[in-house]
Amino acid sequence: MSQIDIQDLFDTSRFSSGWNRLSLILYVPVGIILVLVRLLVSLHLWFLALLLPDCNILRTYLHHCLSFVFGIIVKVDPEGESRDKQSRIIITNNVSVLDHFALHRAMQTLTPTAWEIPNALSHALGLQEMNMSNTGTLITNIRQFLSTTHCNIALQPEFSTTNSRVALLQFNSWPFIIETSVQPVAIKVTRPAITPVHITSLASTWWTDVFWFMFVPYTVFILKYLKIKRNTDHKLLARQVEYDIANALGLTPSSHTVSDKTEYEKRCIMEKGHTRILPARESSNIQVFRNLQMQAMARQVNEVLPFVPHNVILRDLLKTRNVDVTIANILDGVVAYTPEPNSQTATSVASASKTQTSVTKDNSCLGTSSFQERKAQMIKEARERYIQKFGLNNC
Repeated sequence: MSQIDIQDLFDTSRFSSGWNRLSLILYVPVGIILVLVRLLVSLHLWFLALLLPDCNILRTYLHHCLSFVFGIIVKVDPEGESRDKQSRIIITNNVSVLDHFALHRAMQTLTPTAWEIPNALSHALGLQEMNMSNTGTLITNIRQFLSTTHCNIALQPEFSTTNSRVALLQFNSWPFIIETSVQPVAIKVTRPAITPVHITSLASTWWTDVFWFMFVPYTVFILKYLKIKRNTDHKLLARQVEYDIANALGLTPSSHTVSDKTEYEKRCIMEKGHTRILPARESSNIQVFRNLQMQAMARQVNEVLPFVPHNVILRDLLKTRNVDVTIANILDGVVAYTPEPNSQTATSVASASKTQTSVTKDNSCLGTSSFQERKAQMIKEARERYIQKFGLNNC
């Protein structure tokens, strides 16, 4: 059994890539109308199944109408074997959520389900309500059903879908305990090229899959009957049937099970969640860093010019992004402001005003005083104010 990467077994996207997406976009209005019409028909069928008594005529009518609702066309591959009615257990691969409907239409089989829906509609869909609380109970119910009716039972040991292009999931062996002989059937599904929509995708729900069945014009199920397999060893029988179905579809068996698919789905969902969260976190972190950086720059300006209001400094820093340029703008009078009128800075304001006036006069007289000289002068004046304020003259 070849080792295949599990990600190759599933499509993470519903749509194929390439130029054919253009045809799908052009088809969207038609698809929406088709979905609405089919939903109205399905609602009509639901009411009929609830109101009318269960009978063969009603079941036949419901089945034909459901074929239109789902857009399902069923074909039997002429190159396959003939249907052998000696075997009442049909084993197939799992392609879609509506495989049971196609199997019922071609072979009048029923698939066990736990859904509680009207009996007539359930049979029209190819479903049979059974107790599925555990494997032993289900096997007992299937054997009892086969002994009391003429219907056949269809089972899909993969218990989950794949993209049907690379490999099958490993078959579970319990369906082969029911009888020692089974009829394998290989299922292949195609859709028109104008609507390149995959039958299913990873982590999709059953109702989204059904929606796309209603959206596309039709979906073709091709069934290929294979030779009956008999073996008293149910595990060996499971491997033989798995190999035959995979070979008929041009696929290979794999060691991956439905549990592996579940774990892979969880991992993909978590990775998508992290992908959405990380950019938001990074953006938030960048914003916080920029705010902290701006506050640090504002404190540097405020140390040199303590009389200038904090909001005035921040407003100019947002434009310049430079401490020296903001200080120069304030000293040159480019930035207009009102000195903070509190008692602690009154002396500083007066002194700073004198300093700014003297610096301006010096600049007008000399005309060559650089920004660094003015900054040094302001720092010197600020130091002198600090010494005078705390009486450090004699230190």
